Order: sequence, then C-alpha cells, then structure tokens
Amino acid sequence: ETYGSKFKYDPSKELVAYKEYAKKIKPMLVDGSYFLNSELQSGKTILIEGANGTMLDVDHGTYPFVTSSNASIGGVITGTGISALKLNSAIGIMKAYVTRVGGGPFPTELKDEKGDMIREKGGEYGATTGRPRRCGWFDAVVGRYSCQINGYTAINLTKLDVLTGMPTLKIATAYKYKGETLKSFPSALEILDDIEITYEEMSGWEEDISKTRTFDALPINAQKYIARIEELIGCKAAFIGTGVGREDMIYVGI
Repeated sequence: ETYGSKFKYDPSKELVAYKEYAKKIKPMLVDGSYFLNSELQSGKTILIEGANGTMLDVDHGTYPFVTSSNASIGGVITGTGISALKLNSAIGIMKAYVTRVGGGPFPTELKDEKGDMIREKGGEYGATTGRPRRCGWFDAVVGRYSCQINGYTAINLTKLDVLTGMPTLKIATAYKYKGETLKSFPSALEILDDIEITYEEMSGWEEDISKTRTFDALPINAQKYIARIEELIGCKAAFIGTGVGREDMIYVGI
C-alpha cells in the first residue's frame, strides 16, 4: 500500500480553508524588490540571511551534490532584487569544524570516534530530517574558496566549544593532485576523489569556554587555532561562538 492511498483529503473543504488563508495573506503581499529598495532609500538597514552553504550552490558548489539555487552571495541579489552595489557587508558563517548532510565529497571527513564525538557533542543532526551529519576537520581550502566567492567582510566562527577536550586538532591547509598543490578548490569531482590533503596539527585545550565573552579570556591554544584559521582563509573572525545559547558569543569587532 502506497503513502498516497493513506492520505485522506476533501478538495471542497481544502478550497474553503485556502480561501480564508488568502484573505489573511493578501494584505501582506508586496512587490518585494520595490519594497526593499524603497526601505533602503528611506535610510533603513536590511539584514538578509542566506540558506544552505556555498558548497551547495548550484553554480559554485560540488555539483551535482548541490541545491537548486544560489546558496552563495549571488542568491542575495536574485532573491531580493537589491543591487549588489547596495551591499555594504557580508558575514560568512563557518563552524570551527566541517559538517555535511547526505552525499557528496567531504575531503576532511572523520569516519572514526573523533567524528562521532563531534557529532554527539555538537548535536549534528538534521534540523528537519534528524539525519546524522558527517563531521570532519576544518578545511581551510574550502574556507578560502568560500571567502573568494562571497567576498566576506568577516566570518562568524561557531561551535568552538565543541572542540574542547580534544588533545590535538587538525586543519586542512592544501590539496595536492598528482604531486601538484592546487591553487583553489577543484571544480571536478574526479579530482576531489584523488587528492592528497596537507594537514597542520595544533594543540587543543581542556578549559570550559562556554561562558567566555572576550577573546583574551579564551585558552591560548584556542586563540592560536582561531588566528591560524583567519590567516589561512584570509578573513577575520569578528564573532566566535562558544556555546549553544544566543548569548554565548564573543564579539571581536569587524
């Protein structure tokens, strides 16, 4: 028996319900592009939040393991009708490690107890489906590529606290293909399947950082880890997430 045969519905009742929905929704409908540009002209500030990540971008991601839209900064323009010339900042959200849901290339994936620990400690399960996310070391090659595509003015480095207690951390600093160091993230999956990753090891920290509110109060090894990420991706971490709460954030400044 198929799912469709279990789904009971009454078209006439559905139409009545949706006609009522339409009455409530209609007053809220506007010409989005005109409205947003009018608000800008009146001096308002507009904050736009993107969905998914750059590596799921239909043009610049790991095709065909992508979504059907531009998840990079291009989606801001196509989705809102605001000119790119009107944007004055772009903040990239990056975890202190890397995750991915479902299939697709993941060069720094940890398929061991370290990956399991990050998944459990970080609650890395799909918000909608509950699917376990694949977890791995921070990938500076992907980070640099994302900065290149999006032109970030700063990044928000989240979930730093999840790495607490790991004696040694790794950062992927470069990809090699047939003995040659690649200049950027490769566009061909065939190359990704045959790369050698250059890792840099760093010492971890044991201190609880969940209540830390200033950069200087972080353990020195955590400070070094952040500084190295900034250096490798070429972008400043203006915000650093240290816990699950909204207030668990260090603001360094843009």
